[in-house]
Order: sequence, then C-alpha cells, then structure tokens
Amino acid sequence: MKLYRFKTFTTSYYFPEIDSSLNFMYGLYSAYGSKLSKCCWWIFRHSRLVRNLFRCEVSELPFPYSLIRELDGNNCVMAFNMGSPGVEQKLSMLGYDYTEDQPFFAKFSQSEIARHLTINEINIYRLLEGTGLTPKLYKAIENEQYVYLKAEYVSGKRPRLTSVTPQVIDICLLLSQYHLTDEKKNSEGLALTLSHGDFCPWNMLERKSYIRLVDWELAKDRPLGYDLFTYVFQVPFLLTPEKPISTIVEESKEHFEMYFKQMGIDNYIPYLKSFAKNKYEYESYKNGNLASKYAELSMWISHNMRWGT
Repeated sequence: MKLYRFKTFTTSYYFPEIDSSLNFMYGLYSAYGSKLSKCCWWIFRHSRLVRNLFRCEVSELPFPYSLIRELDGNNCVMAFNMGSPGVEQKLSMLGYDYTEDQPFFAKFSQSEIARHLTINEINIYRLLEGTGLTPKLYKAIENEQYVYLKAEYVSGKRPRLTSVTPQVIDICLLLSQYHLTDEKKNSEGLALTLSHGDFCPWNMLERKSYIRLVDWELAKDRPLGYDLFTYVFQVPFLLTPEKPISTIVEESKEHFEMYFKQMGIDNYIPYLKSFAKNKYEYESYKNGNLASKYAELSMWISHNMRWGT
C-alpha cells in the first residue's frame, strides 16, 4: 500500500490513490490560504506525476497505519490528516468501508490530552444524536493507549465565504438552546450555553444551503457569543493577521448586536472581554501561535470599549 504526502506549513496529509468514486477524500484538506497554496493543492490533486514525487511506503509513515486499519477490519481505505503539532495533535481521517459500503470520518488519538478531547467529542455525538447538528456515531473505542472515533461522513463543501452571514448567526442561536450541564451562569454572572469551541468555516460543511458542524472535541458550556466571537476573530487572525482589530470589530458590531439582542442582552462587551481572556489562556496553555493575537485583542478592548453590567 502506498500513500502520497501533501505537506502544508503546519502539518502533512497522506492520500491513497484516489479514483472518481473516492474523490470525497480530498475534502480532508481545504486551501484557505494564499493563491500559491491553492495552486499547489490543485496540482497535487490533478497530477499523478507530481503525487509520485511524494509517495510513501507504509513503513515510512509517522503513525500506526496497520493498527488503525485493524480497528475497522482492514477492509477500508483511508486518507490521513496528521493535525497541527502540539499537545492536542491527533489523526483525522476520511475513508471508505467496503464491508459496510459507506464512507466515514474517523479520529485516532494517543496522547492523554488528545484522548480526552476525542472522548469529549464522542460524548457530544451521543448527547446531540438526532438533532442534525452532529454526524451519526458509528464506532467508539476507548482505552489507555488510544481512542478511536468513527462517524458518519457528512458530504458537502466548506463555505467559501469567511465573513459572518445570517446563516452563521442562525447556527449560533440554535446552539444557544442546548446545555451540557445544569449551570446557567458562570462565576462572573455571564449566561452560559453550549459552545462548539472551534466555530470556523473549516469545521462546517454546506450542502443545499444547510450547514452541519464537525470537529466537536472542544465543545462545552461557555458564555454566550463564544462561537460567534471565534468566527469573527479567529478566521482573520489566521488568514489575514495583518488586519487591524479595530477594523474587525467595526465590521462585526452589527452581528454582535443582532445576536445578543435575540438572546435578550443589551450589552455584549462583558462577553467579548470574557471571550478574549479565555482564548488567550487556552492558546497560551497549548503554546498556540494565536496567544499574542488574543492578548492584543484583550488590550484593545480595555482601551477602546467601555464596560457595562
């Protein structure tokens, strides 16, 4: 078995030989970056000659390929995303199960933190089963060495637009109807609701104008607006880091006001402050390169926005 490596600035992807029936596996990667990255991705997908330059034998792979295959009885084919380096790194996969005659999505986690996150995602799938918000869970294996999650493949394309749309607001409002715990407010008196935790276009799949969310491992109850704020700030922080925070806020005020008005809250500033603080702490904890951006956001808020109650 041979796989073909596609390397980005942050990680590597490994793809099998893909014919038209398995073309969905290329959906494991989306080129949101520069024109150069989009061009490289197009060439990789369309040129067998180029792919052959990056061919890998199974013995060369930096992950336990044979073990992962055995978890599904060896009668499947998979593409692999190594994930971003760090304490939360895990494998994400798209595959086809020939025994069940169906495509699937899977995760394989080995580090303690990564295992915990994948278990959390499994629990969310079970909690929200039947809501249409999550894929259907097919298989879950949990032990001290690894955690394996296998779920429904959600067909669709990742949204091309990275700006906030009415549909993004609607999803945030829908999520606000759910809670993981009985706690309705935090110690600061801010209202809590279920939050996806990484609410960005690359964790959305759109089909026939309907969006479903994937990658729920960071989900938990957080102060209102956390997902909307993530969408507004994290996308430009990653894709257009030179964009001034003042511009981001000015472009998004209307969306903030619309969402919080629907939730019966007039002043969203305490929620924005809480979001920036929590994101800074989270990015610092995992040694993420966005910690400095969220520190900058916190500083900007304290200098430019008045606090209310």
